[in-house]
Amino acid sequence: MSANEPRAAALLDEVHAVLLRQDYDGLAQLAASLEQELDHPSQTLDAEALAIIRRKADRNALTLLAVQRGIRAAVRRITEIRSVANGLVTYDLGGRREEKSSGSDLKARY
Repeated sequence: MSANEPRAAALLDEVHAVLLRQDYDGLAQLAASLEQELDHPSQTLDAEALAIIRRKADRNALTLLAVQRGIRAAVRRITEIRSVANGLVTYDLGGRREEKSSGSDLKARY
């Protein structure tokens, strides 16, 4: 943290580092500290300080969106893997989903 940089900006940098490290357990404590600092600033915030805070908050918002997209993609992939593990999925002529068992019908054919 530089001499002119507000404490809230330093906390936003810490939040960003935690997100990049994927250390989500550390977010709760940092969020509480950041909220406290924003509610009751430890120093006077001029226009320049507020602009710094805004820039870092915007950066963190973009990072959080990327994290969210990554988590959603991981959940979709896990769902796909579980679906395959549970058996073949096909669709009838009407477009309705049909679950096929994982090989017991094939064994019976041979």
